[in-house]
Amino acid sequence: MKQAFITAILVLGIVVLGAWVWLRWFEYHSLYYPERDVTTTPARFQVRYQEVQFVAPDGVSLAGWWIPANRPCATVVYCSGNAGNIGHRAHLAPEFYRRGFNLLLWDYRGYGQSSGRPSEKGLYADATAAFDAAEALSGKLPVMVYGHSIGAAVAIQVACERPVAGLVVEAGFASAADLARRRFPRLPSDRLLSVSYDAAARAMTLSGLPKLFGHSLDDDVIPFQSGRILHGAAAAPKTFAILAGDHTHASWFSPGAPGNAELEAFLARFKP
Repeated sequence: MKQAFITAILVLGIVVLGAWVWLRWFEYHSLYYPERDVTTTPARFQVRYQEVQFVAPDGVSLAGWWIPANRPCATVVYCSGNAGNIGHRAHLAPEFYRRGFNLLLWDYRGYGQSSGRPSEKGLYADATAAFDAAEALSGKLPVMVYGHSIGAAVAIQVACERPVAGLVVEAGFASAADLARRRFPRLPSDRLLSVSYDAAARAMTLSGLPKLFGHSLDDDVIPFQSGRILHGAAAAPKTFAILAGDHTHASWFSPGAPGNAELEAFLARFKP
């Protein structure tokens, strides 16, 4: 009887451990989709760029592109979503270049030519290092951060730690727990997470920082409602723009498209 009890406990322990390992594997692969091969550069869009490297506080080597504008008025540090690498964002280079903004496109750890393995803490550390690198390259110009999707949470964290001049959020979400509840409403999934990405809680603290939020009603990855919660939680001043299109293509870069007026007005505050 005693042996059967011990065996049952061991089996239960193995099952619980296996479930925990599977849960962590599922969470990681639901959050991060890194690609190593960078197949496109800003040169494809006739924009000059410089390859740069910098180091996160924990020693991880990070890679990116510094894309200087002619007579720049400010610098943008772009915090990307969770898939691909900077090659998938090369098309953004002309958007900021022609508007007179320097742009730092860079990869999180584990993405593109950056070393390491992604994690919530790691992405936050990477982004602060990216801001510091951009600040050093910018001279006395103001530096703003732009975050897309999971990068919105990252950009908001940077704004909590660095002297950010402005914050742009595209397709952001309130928190990882909010997304989990929406995707798995019948499971206590939010209580099983090892990450928080609690953008809403951090955005509450950013009083006085100019902020622009944009989200598409047709976003098929991050629910529009979660983006609205994030905007609602953020401290003033703030603006919300309803965008068109899917999760990865912001309409506000196109003249006359939904959100364009709000984006141009936000960026104009940095121009002389």
